[in-house]
Amino acid sequence: MAGTVRTACLVVAMLLSLDFPGQAQPPPPPPDATCHQVRSFFQRLQPGLKWVPETPVPGSDLQVCLPKGPTCCSRKMEEKYQLTARLNMEQLLQSASMELKFLIIQNAAVFQGEFWGLF
Repeated sequence: MAGTVRTACLVVAMLLSLDFPGQAQPPPPPPDATCHQVRSFFQRLQPGLKWVPETPVPGSDLQVCLPKGPTCCSRKMEEKYQLTARLNMEQLLQSASMELKFLIIQNAAVFQGEFWGLF
């Protein structure tokens, strides 16, 4: 159960690390910048490198990240990131609910045994 909670906290932290409107944003990258760091981070998340641009792009079509200049985030990348986060959260919830289901079944069996032992 502790692992499930720890993983859920990690997913929430990842979601909170997304740029939301009104949040302070890093300065735009210099014109000769590449998206190498973003690509390696996104690869660890495993949604796929093909959605990460090689160099910063305007990002005018973004809905989650709201850059004030060139960005290493693409619309498809946002979609894949959201999908990955949703799937991770669903997996965590299923895992946690399986533990709860097991506890309920186990306690119901103990209760039934005690109940029938009264007669």
